[in-house]
Amino acid sequence: MMPSPNDGNAKHPTSPDFAFPPVLGLLEAQIVSMYRQLESSQWWPADKLRRWQFEQAARLVGHARQHVPFYAETPGRLPSGVEGAIDENAWRSLPILTKEEVRAEIARLKSRWLPLDVKMRSDWTTGSSGQPLEVLTTSTSALLFRANKLRLLRWHGYDPRGKVCEIRRPFWEAGSLIHRMPYWERPFGNLFPTGQQVTMDIFSKIEAQVHFLETEAPQYLLTYPSNLRLLLRAFRGAGKRLPTLRLVRTMSERLEPDLRRECQDTLGVPLVDCYGAQEAGYIAIQCPEHDHYHIQSEMNLVEVLGEDGAPCQPGETGRVVITPLHALAMPLLRYELGDYAEVGEPCSCGRGLPVLRQIYGRKKETLTLPSGERRYSVFLSKVFDSLRAVIQYQVIQKSLTALEVRIVAERPLEKTESDQIIHGLAAQVGPEFEVRLVFVDRIPRLPGGKHMDFVSEVETPP
Repeated sequence: MMPSPNDGNAKHPTSPDFAFPPVLGLLEAQIVSMYRQLESSQWWPADKLRRWQFEQAARLVGHARQHVPFYAETPGRLPSGVEGAIDENAWRSLPILTKEEVRAEIARLKSRWLPLDVKMRSDWTTGSSGQPLEVLTTSTSALLFRANKLRLLRWHGYDPRGKVCEIRRPFWEAGSLIHRMPYWERPFGNLFPTGQQVTMDIFSKIEAQVHFLETEAPQYLLTYPSNLRLLLRAFRGAGKRLPTLRLVRTMSERLEPDLRRECQDTLGVPLVDCYGAQEAGYIAIQCPEHDHYHIQSEMNLVEVLGEDGAPCQPGETGRVVITPLHALAMPLLRYELGDYAEVGEPCSCGRGLPVLRQIYGRKKETLTLPSGERRYSVFLSKVFDSLRAVIQYQVIQKSLTALEVRIVAERPLEKTESDQIIHGLAAQVGPEFEVRLVFVDRIPRLPGGKHMDFVSEVETPP
């Protein structure tokens, strides 16, 4: 069980001689204060959470009107005649903000004023599309992120004293495949006694990653879903497990539902998934009692919109549009991420936080049918699950009627296996598509370390 944030075993930077009662430093006290608020607000009714979101959104709009040139000087970017309050109808009158606009208007989106105690910082997205995006955030946003991360860890029973191994995009200087930190979750300051964090470059070979995990013997593993699938294949083939492992956490890519079962069957531990973005921090976190996701409403106002711009209802899939509610440095009002998600019913766990049942990823990860209709739930693992000779795969939609399947295999496939792939795809996408198999030596990851198992090259209207 994870220690409480004021556990008597924690270190106390301002009063090292005091063990009880605890005396926390400023950072630790701020994190604990915010976290306690999140512990309460998650149980609020949905309508109360919504009211508070629009209270904060109104403040953000007021700040943008006064201090951000892009909004102050561009007609129609903000609701007219609204001061100090905003409702959902006025909110939906705001135009959608695109990534192309953010790239073009980054200088004018930067706030000309911030409160004295709020510091601005610059970061960059990983650039899945090949174009990284500069993001301006504040010290306040960083504090809220830490409190939100603490919620994630406590929801899923993390023990911060456990060792964490991460396999992800490298964030350290080139020249080494492994980066070692004496403690993990350093942003929490000295709030908890913590275990070691060791990170490996996701571009490393899978054999090296397996050796890394066996040598390090972590309690927790963090990686991308596509990389986890390769690791599970390697461990299953060797008939091995990681005896110390308690939980696997995934991020950054679309998670196919079967991967949870495969992780449990192969490594004997549960899988927890999160949905986030550099621009917004945590957008949705897996419920502690179910596989679906809770929107982190205290941090982000999240809309899932149909093609007509109307809010999606439970069971419907649409575009994800977010507003980070505390983004004073660079307000992103109704910012379209480029992802698609399915809205879920209210959760039986009792939390008022809205539900996303499934996250489908980017527009380029969705199939376009000959009719022009999009299909989001194309799960390729169903096609390849029983084909043990297939190491990795990627489906490219070349046109409205043509699919190219790139396959990395450990041996030449038999005709029955090739036919199984073609028939399995046809069962999901329809018989209108011509399927061509292409065998390759490797499928490179994107520059940020991500892998897309489905990529559409079909140009569709925005």
